[in-house]
Amino acid sequence: MIDTYLTARYRDGARGEAVDGVREFDCWGLTLAVRAELLGLAPLPDFGLVSRLSLRESARAYQRYAEHMPAGPPAHGAIAAVLSAHLCTHVGLVLEIDGRLGVLEINPGEPPRWLPILDFERCYYRVMYHHDRDLPEQVLAGAG
Repeated sequence: MIDTYLTARYRDGARGEAVDGVREFDCWGLTLAVRAELLGLAPLPDFGLVSRLSLRESARAYQRYAEHMPAGPPAHGAIAAVLSAHLCTHVGLVLEIDGRLGVLEINPGEPPRWLPILDFERCYYRVMYHHDRDLPEQVLAGAG
């Protein structure tokens, strides 16, 4: 199911481009690709180049869409947002595999990984899960 994504490589700002036959993603790019390609969910905005080095841009992008994405318990297809104060510093995607929920993520210098929810939460101070299936039209209009 997710094997094709586990061979990807991290590159800041990447959205799935293939370089030497290997797809490259940052954490948001991987989340976007898996939602669309594997789960068939509506596209979300890619935010352009939002680097993990520009947390202000990342925070603005997160705030813009978080108000439309209700937080709740982890569920298949939810976005796992890692927060530090009000800054979103990382995202992953909740996927159910073999009846267990976990988060697919990618980080610099590491291959993608799927971690059971509790293991993912142990890695980060604060995680919120956002469900975006009912985003209003005006939010989705920025997607693409």
